[in-house]
Amino acid sequence: MKTVGSFAIYVSLYISLIGTALSIVAGRTDSRRFLRASRFSVYAAYGSLAVAGSILLHAFINHDFSIQYVAEFSDRSMPLFYLIGSFWGGQAGSLLFWALIVGLFTSAAVYVNRNSHQDFMPWVQAVSLAVLSGLLIIMVFASNPFEGYAIIDNPAKGEGLNPLLQTPKMVLHPPCLLTGLASMTVPFGFAMAALITGDMSDRWVKAARKWILIPWLFLSIGNILGGMWAYEELGWGGYWAWDPVENAAFMPWLLATALIHSLMIQERRGMLKRWNLGLMIGTYLMTVFGTYITRSGLIESVHTFAQSDIGNYFLAFLLTVTAVSVGLFAWRWKDMRADDKLDSVASREASFLFNNWLFLAMTVVVLFGTLWPKAKTWLSGREISIEPPWFNQWMIPLGLLVLFLMGIGTIIAWRKATWKSFVRDFKWPLLSTALVTPVLVGSYWSLRGAALGAEPTTLDVTYAVLTIAGCIFAASAMGQEFVRGLLARRRGHDEGIFEATYHLLRKQRRRYGGYVVHIGMLCMFVAFSGNAVKLEKDISMQTGESTQIGDYTMTFEGLREKNDEKRRLIIADMKTEREGETLYTMHPGKAIFHASPNMPTSEIDIQSGPLEDVYVALVDFNPQQQTAAFKMFVNPFTWWFWIGGVILVLGAFIAMWPSREDVETLRPSLRFGRTAVGIVLIAACFTPIVVRHVESDTRWGSALRYEVAIQEFDSSLSDASIEAPPEDPDASPSTVP
Repeated sequence: MKTVGSFAIYVSLYISLIGTALSIVAGRTDSRRFLRASRFSVYAAYGSLAVAGSILLHAFINHDFSIQYVAEFSDRSMPLFYLIGSFWGGQAGSLLFWALIVGLFTSAAVYVNRNSHQDFMPWVQAVSLAVLSGLLIIMVFASNPFEGYAIIDNPAKGEGLNPLLQTPKMVLHPPCLLTGLASMTVPFGFAMAALITGDMSDRWVKAARKWILIPWLFLSIGNILGGMWAYEELGWGGYWAWDPVENAAFMPWLLATALIHSLMIQERRGMLKRWNLGLMIGTYLMTVFGTYITRSGLIESVHTFAQSDIGNYFLAFLLTVTAVSVGLFAWRWKDMRADDKLDSVASREASFLFNNWLFLAMTVVVLFGTLWPKAKTWLSGREISIEPPWFNQWMIPLGLLVLFLMGIGTIIAWRKATWKSFVRDFKWPLLSTALVTPVLVGSYWSLRGAALGAEPTTLDVTYAVLTIAGCIFAASAMGQEFVRGLLARRRGHDEGIFEATYHLLRKQRRRYGGYVVHIGMLCMFVAFSGNAVKLEKDISMQTGESTQIGDYTMTFEGLREKNDEKRRLIIADMKTEREGETLYTMHPGKAIFHASPNMPTSEIDIQSGPLEDVYVALVDFNPQQQTAAFKMFVNPFTWWFWIGGVILVLGAFIAMWPSREDVETLRPSLRFGRTAVGIVLIAACFTPIVVRHVESDTRWGSALRYEVAIQEFDSSLSDASIEAPPEDPDASPSTVP
């Protein structure tokens, strides 16, 4: 089967190269015959890749250890869920998965537009197939997932997937991010088609709009799942550490978010043509750049693959895409003049433009912070690092500006805001902010903040209060717009509130779907504000000893052991009380997999609620002396980050849902497919909550439970001595992106 799999990749490469040439000829000659042939080549290239992917998946499920990749990333004891996850658990498989997604989305775009945008589609196909050819060349010459052993050397058993990756979040998080990054090829193809044909109207925007929302949606889900994984298992009490590979996934999300906003200006006013095409190019280049630093060994991170020659191939790929796209952009620069001009800085267009500049500034900050340590090492020979506080000192003020612009851009008038319209639109949001902010902040401090005993700095308090004020202002602005729309709907139709709300969302999906996305972001900002009163404590304890964190009393009741066929679990029982009342017993622990005894992994226990999370990690232990070292946190409002993520993704789904007119153009057989896709997308919205619920209910025995290593121990765990972790102000970075 490995021979058939390799042959399928070779065939896909051959078809992709031929298809690229056919698409270019079709674009240059307007030949329908060549267009049909190039369209067929897209389907055939993807079909051949699908064969290769199916063979690799079959090899994992059936434990075909004659394939090196299967032997390295699976074993016979792994459940089906993790065998499937092993597909993208290594470099070669994830590259094949990337190529599959490019082929799948290109095929879908070609089919959907088979009767429309016929001047664009040859070039969209040419660009997408050229990208696919580049990925396949890397697979053929540097990273073939079907590389085999000599028959005499075939192993009898596999090495198994790294215990650190045996987790639902780490099985779902990578394919979501990979899908988001790979599917960005299609809107990039439309942008390149506009540059090649010289059509600088908004036609490419209308054609590519939903194809941009899809990768943005998957990037959002992937980043949320990654944050949940970091928070629940790494043991440092946060969900974002400004890791270089986290940044690599965050930068295209930032630019894609800016692009989605500015495309509305081009559609409505014919403005920002250069800006939008530049943003689209930049977004795609960030996806390739993120892949390059992940696979080249350029940046050291727990997320990166080992350094190999594949990095050189990706560098060549990145430089080629950059040269071609930037060259086309420069060539068409004069043709990209705007149809209209900005009428006033006091307008919705201007607020969107300022918003985009802020997103661009945030991207530059993250890019600089990611690459500067490496550049400094090259220049001076000294190794340096940029810690999370550096990112936070820049990103928090920029994020606050984005937060307030979120509210301003919702209600300010198009073209030019007059004083009369300003008073009418801003009166209630500003009044609500002025009245509600001190009430909410004061109430929280008197009810919980003071009891926790937190001592935030003046700057932290300022940021937290401004964040709450910005959330109230933006929520009031969106609420005002929704009420206005609802009242207008009810005046024009004899409908009840719920019926009017349904029709309002159905008729203006993009607008109100965007508002739902913004509400999700506001929930996340509420979570960020909680870092001002976050508590942290490192402590070593003996059995029966108690400690205080905030107004919680934590009593260590001892260690116990639990074993199964795959691992040994050391569990610490921690009774949690407040004001003399027992709330619950927490069970942080360590897991030692029999297959990897030198790689202990952690079980973090978290009691989560809308006001705060109580978070305990077992850092070290001594079974003989019944002593243990713990890391404890009280994290206010973190619960709102996960709820905000669900709302954000749900809003994206609402905005993407096709209209009735779109459905009418589909064949009857495809309308059922539309419903099925809708169900899948709705399920995707709730993926973070479902995964978290499953894991919390099956913490100590499920095959779906996962662990992530906190540290490597130098000595045997059974003889480990207890040392309190040293004080490190940078060990628990702020979680405000």
